[in-house]
Amino acid sequence: MISERLVIKVGTNVLTQPNQQLDYNVIHQIVEQIGRLRQEKHRVVLVTSGAAGASYGLGNFEGQKKNLVRRQMMTAVGQPRLMQIYSDFFREHNIPVAQALLTRSDFGNRERYLNIHNTLEGLLMMGTLPIVNENDVVVTDALTFGDNDYLSAAVASTIGANRLFLLTAADGFYLGGDPELNPSANIQPEVARISQEMWDSCGATLSKGGRGGMLSKLKAVEMVASFGIESYIVSGKQPGVVPRIMAGEALGTRFLPTEKRLKTYRQWLRFGALTSGRIVVDAGAEKALGNNKSLLPAGIDKVEGNFNEGDIVEIRNRGQEKLGVGLSNFSAEALTAMIEGSRPITRSEEAIHRDRMLLL
Repeated sequence: MISERLVIKVGTNVLTQPNQQLDYNVIHQIVEQIGRLRQEKHRVVLVTSGAAGASYGLGNFEGQKKNLVRRQMMTAVGQPRLMQIYSDFFREHNIPVAQALLTRSDFGNRERYLNIHNTLEGLLMMGTLPIVNENDVVVTDALTFGDNDYLSAAVASTIGANRLFLLTAADGFYLGGDPELNPSANIQPEVARISQEMWDSCGATLSKGGRGGMLSKLKAVEMVASFGIESYIVSGKQPGVVPRIMAGEALGTRFLPTEKRLKTYRQWLRFGALTSGRIVVDAGAEKALGNNKSLLPAGIDKVEGNFNEGDIVEIRNRGQEKLGVGLSNFSAEALTAMIEGSRPITRSEEAIHRDRMLLL
């Protein structure tokens, strides 16, 4: 069997019981699966939710009226307990573990992105299992992934994963919505390209106890598909589900890659949506970008957000359509000064070089 790189994301609803407390039996069987995968020489990264659920019984958080602060308090208390549980179970398989708490902004900064890549790569090479979660204590609503589905997509991209498994409470992706509400909904065994009907089937509902839902999972698989990574939405309650799929059994919903694997640098640029900076260009600049030209300050209509030199920014046209992302050679303040005329522009200056740009 060929060794693969796998990212396994486990959702809150998989790890918890109806009372929102951790389900130790489920955690144990997930650990068993990862133990089997490692015996087969696969390199695995676990992206886990459940820190808030692990805080039950360890404090009374109801006195905190702000939802964000209450969640941050619960995860701060529950994260050490969650890691201890994983550590104890993985010790039975002689698997050492490491914790990585990441934020959305970590993937938008090139230096921090490379640090994440190098650390995860080093841990995998030495046989340690990285366990990743979002660092809820330091994030704000504006800078959070919002759920771990998109975080798992970011991790899969960073390590060059072959497959991403999203373990959820559902058996797979159902066209037509929740089968409990719509008896005519049917599971999709394989998806080559995500259709509008699939997006419509997601609705706006969230997972009970979690912050994601089928919509966030579809966004995550769409992202990794564009990176050349295969992904699955499957039931995390089903024993041995990941090793069984790896052995060729058809379970859940399989999403095929839509693009060839991008180079690491261009994958990182694709995560430019994780920044708050935005550049709006005029029609002439839009046409030039389509002809593989660099973006010049003279073609910029306005600058939005606050970003620094070297940050990723979105590029949009006057109709607010996203054209792509790129690495800015100037801060937002400097670019604003250029287009307002308070700072002179030399002919050789480029706001974003064509080699540091990814058009969509």
